Amino acid sequence: MTTAPMQAAATPAASSPPLSPLARVVAIFTRPAQAWGGLQRVQWWIPLLITLVITATGNFFLHDRALMPMLVDQWEQEVADGNMPAEQMERAQAFMEGTTGKIMVLVQQAVLLPVFTLFAALLIWFGVGFVLGSKISYRLALEVAAWAGLISLPGYFITFALAWFKETMKGIHTGFGLLLPDTETPGKLMTGVGAFLDGIGPLALWYVAVVVLGAAALSGAPRKSVMWVLGGLYLVIMVLIACMAAMGARG
Repeated sequence: MTTAPMQAAATPAASSPPLSPLARVVAIFTRPAQAWGGLQRVQWWIPLLITLVITATGNFFLHDRALMPMLVDQWEQEVADGNMPAEQMERAQAFMEGTTGKIMVLVQQAVLLPVFTLFAALLIWFGVGFVLGSKISYRLALEVAAWAGLISLPGYFITFALAWFKETMKGIHTGFGLLLPDTETPGKLMTGVGAFLDGIGPLALWYVAVVVLGAAALSGAPRKSVMWVLGGLYLVIMVLIACMAAMGARG
């Protein structure tokens, strides 16, 4: 992965010659500093739709092969601990294995991904527009968040492949979390550390770099300043996510 140096100041690129959606997709991965021209028209829905279709397809094919085995393992542990009656587990398993359960998982994905994208856009808008005082609208921040979100696709493909061969969604890492010892039931600390390490892995940092380049290009703010502000906000969010993951873990 190569990106342009972040030290140089950028100039607003929204009024640059437009790129076709396909050309922009290619540019996001190959020359992200030049991928933002011609965004006067609303285009954020295009990368969001691409990501939704790919993730929904992957989750559909992994539902029975990887998701259900993970859920059943969790429910069996709850039954063994006395936190769930066996009858409740049977009802939950029957529901999730049925058509309604599969649709519910896909709908949940279709809701969460746009919500996360909107939240990422809010952070970009806040960091660049308020902290740095540069001119960027929320719509342009949303364009950055949505188009940069395509960088998550390699991570999804890796996750899908690992889940398919492992036949579970449990214990899959696409970042530095894979360096941690592989334990059957990681404790709260290890779960939190793993979540944080995954959040600062190569794929995650690639996403942050593309966000920085896009925000700088569309706002005219210096890339170095954008990098420090958005990088700091990202680290804060990852610490919070790691804490929530730790609190939700067993043990």
